[in-house]
Amino acid sequence: MRLGFLLGALCLAACAPREAAHCNVSFDREIAFTAPDARDVVTVRALGPSCDKVVALYVIASEDGHPIWAWTAPASRAFGDAFQIADADAMRAFLERWASPRIERTSAAPAWPLREGAHTTLNRLTYEDIRARDLPMLCHLSGVALETCVFWEPAAAGAGHLLDREAPEEAAANAN
Repeated sequence: MRLGFLLGALCLAACAPREAAHCNVSFDREIAFTAPDARDVVTVRALGPSCDKVVALYVIASEDGHPIWAWTAPASRAFGDAFQIADADAMRAFLERWASPRIERTSAAPAWPLREGAHTTLNRLTYEDIRARDLPMLCHLSGVALETCVFWEPAAAGAGHLLDREAPEEAAANAN
């Protein structure tokens, strides 16, 4: 009887659903985006059932914690074959590199008409106005050799999408 009970318990334990290994990793970096002396924060996260199946999240928050920009995508779709991350330690290393955006001014954005490899959802008048106003611009990787650039609009206390473009070689190399 005891042996039957023990065998039954072992069978139930073997059939019990096992919790999958998760890959939930995040990293924060302080940056100055909204003003030269600002203490804004970039938070990058990887959330998924395993490190090769995560959703990547990029959030910029003002120093008071208010989110001002967010970008998200399935990491393997955005970063393709370059995204071969097997464990949480490798994911953390990737996130630390990814949380280092380039901060420039909108005057450094390409002139209209945009060359091949760059696009915006803004019309020409709005795009050229933002460029001419020389606002803070933050560019982060958003794909294989692709970066997304957002601008800070102080009058609206918000960030807006300026353009997507080919990433400079050094930025793309940093992601790997």
